[in-house]
Amino acid sequence: MNEKEKTILLVVLAALALCSCLIMSCCAASVLVLSRVDRSAVLESLSGETEGSAKTDIENNVPSFENTDGDEELSQAERLIIAETEKIRGLKADEPLAPVYQTEDELREYMISQLADVSDDEIKDELGLYTLLGFAPKDFDLRQFYVDLYTEQIAGFYDPEENQMYLIEDISPYENALTLAHEYTHYLQYNNPEFEKTLVYDDSYCEDHGEECLVIDSIIEGDASLTEGLIDPEKIIGKYNQGVSGSEPSSSVFDTAPRFFQDSLVFPYLYGYDFVAYHYLKGGFDAVNDLYINLPQSVEQIIHPEKYLTDAPVDVTLEPFRSIITKDFEVIREDVLNESDIMMTLSCGYDEAWQLSDRQASVGADGWGGGAFLFAEKDDQPLFFSKIVWDDENEAKEAETLFTIYLDKRFGESDDNKIWKTQDQSTSYLIRQNDVLYWMILPDNFDAENMLNLLENGSAL
Repeated sequence: MNEKEKTILLVVLAALALCSCLIMSCCAASVLVLSRVDRSAVLESLSGETEGSAKTDIENNVPSFENTDGDEELSQAERLIIAETEKIRGLKADEPLAPVYQTEDELREYMISQLADVSDDEIKDELGLYTLLGFAPKDFDLRQFYVDLYTEQIAGFYDPEENQMYLIEDISPYENALTLAHEYTHYLQYNNPEFEKTLVYDDSYCEDHGEECLVIDSIIEGDASLTEGLIDPEKIIGKYNQGVSGSEPSSSVFDTAPRFFQDSLVFPYLYGYDFVAYHYLKGGFDAVNDLYINLPQSVEQIIHPEKYLTDAPVDVTLEPFRSIITKDFEVIREDVLNESDIMMTLSCGYDEAWQLSDRQASVGADGWGGGAFLFAEKDDQPLFFSKIVWDDENEAKEAETLFTIYLDKRFGESDDNKIWKTQDQSTSYLIRQNDVLYWMILPDNFDAENMLNLLENGSAL
């Protein structure tokens, strides 16, 4: 079995890999989100030929997969949704894939079985990072939260390992039609030879390549969300589901979740949709296909589609600071600190009193040029060290100002040297050198003198 065929589910196997290390991996699953892109602009870009041919098929009741081997389990409505999905997306499978329907209880059991493979130490380490960065309280039951959240939010998923698509029972036919279109797009993505190199990644890979995995997740989810949005299920399934209704999905767990989990869950869908739609409006699905061949170089390019392949990030090294840290501390996570991580740090503290506004967070993260972080531990004492390079010194000064506001909100006003004592008697430092910003949270069992001396002597890139 090749790496492409690894199961990639929304539930994570986000517990196994922090996508971007601060952002959870969200792949091959369907959730409902709102977009900042005007859907009408995308719809207007569809050719009359595509719309007309689809309408003719529906009115004449001619499904694309009629009398196809292996098609016996597909209903008439499902065949029409699949035919419309392939027509709009411009990709076609060798043979159709029938969905398997599960109850919410069956899905919950599946989620629990997946999380059973995640050790308590892994959950502890992940919560340790979230706690240190202010995303979740220490007593947060992360394992149970993942089960509850993803059972509630997931409407279906495609499993590349099994080559199987799952939908949830007791959801309205309208929502299931949208989910089928979304998940069938994933089926087309993972079975397209041109995309094979891009989609060769799994949770193990994402542990060390969180930035790249979030970029890929954003493309595949943006692509599927765009395709889903171009379908009008009422025209296709209305006559097959007269008088049939299903329960509306609950959102109580999501609505009450710490904001970090809300924002990280929807990021690949919201920003991914906007990124893919931006390129679709410029060149149709041919331009979207090119995104898989020439991946964006950073999450910054996902957030700012106009920067695609024109604003390459700086490769940031943490040496010689890493060597100082690893003399006594064990590294738990090390990866890129990207623009979305910074936005969430500034705006997603679990205590609302710590949160900056969305605009402040966006301004504070804008101008990102590259970044890296290291999360380490010794004797259950966590350490966080990050280094962020900005496009110019003015951008770095602006970020320094907004980081200072955030840290003052969280830890109380600092002294003139931008040093904060945390509630756990760790110390947070914010140090700027020209266009480079260092932010660290160091426990009391770490001797910071050598590191601070290096910084005072002007060590940067």
